[in-house]
Amino acid sequence: MKTTLDIQVRAFPVRIHDHSAGTERAETIVLTKEHLQAAQLVGQSSKELIHRICERAGCSVLEIGKPEHRTVSLNLEELYKAHSLHQLGKREKVEV
Repeated sequence: MKTTLDIQVRAFPVRIHDHSAGTERAETIVLTKEHLQAAQLVGQSSKELIHRICERAGCSVLEIGKPEHRTVSLNLEELYKAHSLHQLGKREKVEV
């Protein structure tokens, strides 16, 4: 049986200045439709949300490009299996 989860995302190309490294670089900030709706509920635009995210990471936003809209499908069974294997590895290390 195949179970999937479809998530609507927006990928924003962002040019940032990293204060800790003193460099500029291009990043892609991916937000779900729910992230954007929650920001709207408190009166924030997508640009304000991106600025807040970058500031928390110690960066300044130089430029925000036009977002690319996509629907991402996740195979929940495969994610569960991968997570279970990862957790088993952690438990084995802890018990040793």
